[in-house]
Amino acid sequence: MRAMTWVAAALVLAFATGCQDRDRDDTASRIDNAADETGATVREGANDVGDATAEAADDAGDAVSKAAEDVGDAVDDAPDNLKDESFEARDEFGREVRERLAAIDRELGETERNLGQDASEAQAKAVEAAREARNAAERSLERLGTATRDTWSNLRDEIDDAVDAAEARVRELRPDAQPMGGTGGPS
Repeated sequence: MRAMTWVAAALVLAFATGCQDRDRDDTASRIDNAADETGATVREGANDVGDATAEAADDAGDAVSKAAEDVGDAVDDAPDNLKDESFEARDEFGREVRERLAAIDRELGETERNLGQDASEAQAKAVEAAREARNAAERSLERLGTATRDTWSNLRDEIDDAVDAAEARVRELRPDAQPMGGTGGPS
């Protein structure tokens, strides 16, 4: 029986050792499989991140290219827009000045009709001076079509001054005009 005990003990030991080796091999196999699966998942995730990064970079590159193109177009169009705006401003200014000159013409015509033959030499000279100031404003206005970006501001001021001077001369012709420096009333 003793031999049987030894055989049983040897078998238990063999099975235990064999099981441990088999468990060890099985665990190692599972670890290897998990590592392979994890590595594959990591590689796949890295590829996905790489693809997403490449797509984002492409999108960003496209957006930058589009923005650069838009800026380039805006720079190319700026002189045209500036010309359009300056021509529009010049045309609008010309219309306003023509309206002012037309008002001066109406008032000068009315003044000349009212003066008639009874006008003194001073009144006739005042009307003539107002008419000459109006014509000088017209001559300045005729140069408006040749205005450049560099000369526009000065020419606009010159025309404004000439029309203002003509309007002042016409105001002096009005019967209710007061002498310069006075109020016209009792002191």
